[in-house]
Amino acid sequence: MTGPCPDSFHRATSRLALAVALTVGMGALLALPSAHSAAAPATDSLDLPALRVDEQLPAPLLAVTRAGDALISVGLHGLIQRSIDGGQTWQQVDSPVSSDLVQVRFRDERNGWIVGHDALVLHSTDGGRSWQVQLDGRRLLTLLNDYYGPRAERGDESAALVLKEVQMAVGTSATPGVLAAPFLDVLFDDQGQGFAVGAFGMVLHSLDNGQNWEPWIERSDNERRMHLYGLAEHAGTFYISGEQGLLLRLDAGQQRLVRIETPYSGTYFGVRAFDQLLLAYGLRGNLFASRDDGQHWQAVATHLNSSLVSIVEQGPELIVVSQGGQLVKLDRQSLKVTALPDARVGEVYAASATAQAGSLVVTRFSGAKVIDIARAD
Repeated sequence: MTGPCPDSFHRATSRLALAVALTVGMGALLALPSAHSAAAPATDSLDLPALRVDEQLPAPLLAVTRAGDALISVGLHGLIQRSIDGGQTWQQVDSPVSSDLVQVRFRDERNGWIVGHDALVLHSTDGGRSWQVQLDGRRLLTLLNDYYGPRAERGDESAALVLKEVQMAVGTSATPGVLAAPFLDVLFDDQGQGFAVGAFGMVLHSLDNGQNWEPWIERSDNERRMHLYGLAEHAGTFYISGEQGLLLRLDAGQQRLVRIETPYSGTYFGVRAFDQLLLAYGLRGNLFASRDDGQHWQAVATHLNSSLVSIVEQGPELIVVSQGGQLVKLDRQSLKVTALPDARVGEVYAASATAQAGSLVVTRFSGAKVIDIARAD
């Protein structure tokens, strides 16, 4: 396993900025004051709870998901919101941090996780009403040093390279002692096994709902440290999507993330797995389907030009959502695509089903919006 040299590290940083802009949408978000910017106060965002916001004003939200009948959304500067009326109104939830939050996932109506910048993992056991820090950039730095340090001292070259990369990353952090690289997705199955993935090939594995983590950097077929964007799980098998056509599958026997060859070399922002159907989606409307767990692939013509950000289940069909706010229906049996009327929601960062059939909620720079798919149909 080889680590990036300083020049490649900075090129990777540029790739991440571009990819995040494509994922969450535009330079406007990236131009907002950051907890890590030179002009920001010296207070560590890991120690500063999120400020209260005016719930009547729009707030930039980057991700949303269901927690039973409730909806949970997350955004910049530690913002967490919860809705119990299908996304019509939102109430802010106390957040222990003010770092940017980029993804939220719930396994069931009570257990959920949030990931974001500063290597953050937050956990909730009460349906998103409260959140606790499960991992952050300080704890991750200690974890990596403790895990790879003894191996490097015994002459393990791959471990030594990982430590070198870690030291390089800490050297670029605005906060001393914090590994600030973002986690971009997190997912757990019903048995408590899960992964957190992010920039520069960062991947952690847990068997106890995130109470303890083990680095899997060297157990991934990702020697070039491509950024990892999306997770999926079906029947005990996990999948990870990344940049430059990277798609990984958990090989339980090898306890390794092995590469799946695909016909696309662009970035996959997400992956979804169902019975006899694996979908990988990403830049410029590209969507690929496999019926045999990645052995053969079929390109699906979405007729969408902007990046795909979400695929939402709606009964037997799937709703494919683009960054530009366009929607199409995908029949999961025939893979037939049907265009839906323009929802006129502007730029979209993520989408989720709601508790009401026929509707979904999208997150945007101006907050969340509910779309009535049944009416659009």
